Amino acid sequence: MHRRILLLTALIMLPPIAQSDESSRYPLVAVEDGDTVTIQVDGEIKRLQLDGIDAPEDAANPKLAKDIERTGLSSTSLLALGQAATTHLKRLVAPGDALEVAGDLAGSDRYGRIPVFISKEKLDLNAAMVADGYAVVLKRASIAPEIMAELSALQRQAQQDKRGLWGSHPEETLRWSGL
Repeated sequence: MHRRILLLTALIMLPPIAQSDESSRYPLVAVEDGDTVTIQVDGEIKRLQLDGIDAPEDAANPKLAKDIERTGLSSTSLLALGQAATTHLKRLVAPGDALEVAGDLAGSDRYGRIPVFISKEKLDLNAAMVADGYAVVLKRASIAPEIMAELSALQRQAQQDKRGLWGSHPEETLRWSGL
């Protein structure tokens, strides 16, 4: 058990997993949900998605409707998962924190978010949300294979150790995750 904790700590404390050598620091404006934050860049607010991961929705929106249909779970059950994920990310970062962002701030996903890797000091937020059991790895993510492998290993360990949602809502999380 100690060995697993040491390995997890080492992985989380490593420099952020990133696809790009370009990174910059920006102030956090808000945590939007468990995998989305807003930052301020030259006076403009940008929505960032923690690349390679997905957290449950914490508010009614088109993705929540898709998740309800796909999983057969109620909106109440899914929103409880999402609210827990959002609360956890808010424990890791707070408005005003300087976040290091690695990735291309010019691109965006289908939800208008910019997929990037984010760290606060030496804490890799993308990896921490998966390792802590509040997000899962996106199977269709276009991230480097070695990053996908690292995140997948963290996810398996979180599920095995019943961390986060895997412990508090195991059946719902399994259905939502599609594993």
